[in-house]
Amino acid sequence: MKYSDFEHMSVAGDGACFFHSIAAILKLEGDPIPKGLTFKVTGNSRNKLAIELRKECVKWLRNNLDYRIKGIERTIAQEIESEIDNGALDNKITTVNKYLTYMSRYDSYAGQIEIYAMSNILNRNIRVYIHNKGKFSNVGLGYEIKNKDIMDDIFLYHNLGKTKARGLHHFEPLYPKVKAVKDVKKIKKNKKISTKSVRKPVKKRPVRKPTRKPTRKPVKKTSVRQPVKKRSTRKPVRKRSVKRSVKK
Repeated sequence: MKYSDFEHMSVAGDGACFFHSIAAILKLEGDPIPKGLTFKVTGNSRNKLAIELRKECVKWLRNNLDYRIKGIERTIAQEIESEIDNGALDNKITTVNKYLTYMSRYDSYAGQIEIYAMSNILNRNIRVYIHNKGKFSNVGLGYEIKNKDIMDDIFLYHNLGKTKARGLHHFEPLYPKVKAVKDVKKIKKNKKISTKSVRKPVKKRPVRKPTRKPTRKPVKKTSVRQPVKKRSTRKPVRKRSVKRSVKK
């Protein structure tokens, strides 16, 4: 695989870079967390999600110490004991239980054992690469539990081999560009649909006919007109004056 085929993102180098990287990828994908997990992701910041992923990781390791790792047929407990015996950890970490307590701390650097856990928790392949001359090389980190799928697998970058100083071993997220393009198209399509105000047709209520016929007919109101006074067409008669007779 070519380095140019991926978007290489950066995360904080605070000891939790592995969980920050997984959280960053899940956030880009929209939090596709498998059902049944005990924590809710939607709305949380990437940093909070990284903390929750660490808790789930340690919880899974505690509950699956007898889990046989595909390909090497060793248990999780045996892998932890081997890590302790190799002297790669603090001298105070002498038992499996102390290892899990140590891994519960926010700044405890995760490795191959935690990759086993997260791969099973998310039910996804985790593929880890180093960058060398424009190409990716695998140095043994990672875990595959099913067929490879560039659209589903989780890709991580690691600077293994460059330094052994504390804080400089570092995981970072890699996001396939082909997947990023598909995500952008999907977002644009959803936005296009959401901007249209789709109005549902209003259903007209059927007019209900009266079941009973009215027994009384409606009385029409008649307008009462006042009588008009008729004007007389006859001319007024002039009264004649009556002369009184005067006695002489």
